[in-house]
Amino acid sequence: MAASPKRTAPSAGIRAPKQERSQRSFDLVLDTTLELLAEKGYAGFALTEVSRRSGVSIGSIYTRVDGKDDLLRAAQSRFQERMLAEHKDLTEPDRWTGLSLAELLPRLIARFAELLQRQGRVLGAFLQRGAVDPEVAKVGKVAYFDIRDRFVGLVLSRRDEIRHPDPVRAVGSCFTVVYAALARGLALDVPSEAAEGTDLPTLLEDLGAMTLAFLRADD
Repeated sequence: MAASPKRTAPSAGIRAPKQERSQRSFDLVLDTTLELLAEKGYAGFALTEVSRRSGVSIGSIYTRVDGKDDLLRAAQSRFQERMLAEHKDLTEPDRWTGLSLAELLPRLIARFAELLQRQGRVLGAFLQRGAVDPEVAKVGKVAYFDIRDRFVGLVLSRRDEIRHPDPVRAVGSCFTVVYAALARGLALDVPSEAAEGTDLPTLLEDLGAMTLAFLRADD
């Protein structure tokens, strides 16, 4: 399994507060940024609106970041911490004790879909921006590799039920297919309206059945 990439250093355009009061103010700005992204996506994200909603002046915001894109990167780091914590909780082995591979896979895929759906608008904003901002894309890969490695590790704990001759490769391929299908089905990288025709329950049922059949194939 490939090693996950390390977290990147903060952008040069982001200046961390040194005083507690300033930190609380900047935290409010970051939380407001994420709320705005969840509501309107990247297209509706503007510093003036962040300032209005948070009650923090534009001047104060500019003491911390050089502009809109740097604020987005700072907010992404905050979002990333929350996502990594959710990944860890989702794949905690004790949550899945006693389940066979056939029971584990569909439930794990469904919980993963719920996580992506819950965070979809914000995650989608970062995916869309990452298409033109290499720094945003690089940071975003940390979350992808983290959940991939945790997903693979959890499923491989049922290795004795996997008949595929190369279990590590097979489970990794299952994650790649599951993530790609859910990202497209939930339209994470395109306007949310594109997901309206997706029959998510059917997609989840099919992903569970397909991945289980693939892992149980012995030739």
